[in-house]
Amino acid sequence: MTDPRILQLAQRRQDMAHEASGANAPWKQLHRETQAVLLSDAEEWLAAAVAAGIAPPAERPADKHSAVWVDEEGFLYGEYQTVPSSHGDALLRLVWASEMCTSKREMEDEGAEFRLLGWSQ
Repeated sequence: MTDPRILQLAQRRQDMAHEASGANAPWKQLHRETQAVLLSDAEEWLAAAVAAGIAPPAERPADKHSAVWVDEEGFLYGEYQTVPSSHGDALLRLVWASEMCTSKREMEDEGAEFRLLGWSQ
């Protein structure tokens, strides 16, 4: 398991399964077998989401690709790659530019496909 999202999914699934009852054991207190089952399920679901194109692969597809991140408040950031690399983790906050807006429906009619990343505030 190299993708950290697998553990995040498994832990959150465990939390969701027991939220209503309030009897949720912390992840570290679960039996190893229970953890293994949850991790296996999470790994399979994440692989399916990546294959379906609704989640990005964990690894950079090629050097020319830059990551796009969304934070806990819904703000978007684009990875800023410099040559030579200055920090290796520089981000630029992406902002809305209304003067450059385009019709999503028209773009889809022309063959564009979009993936929902999250919701901004």
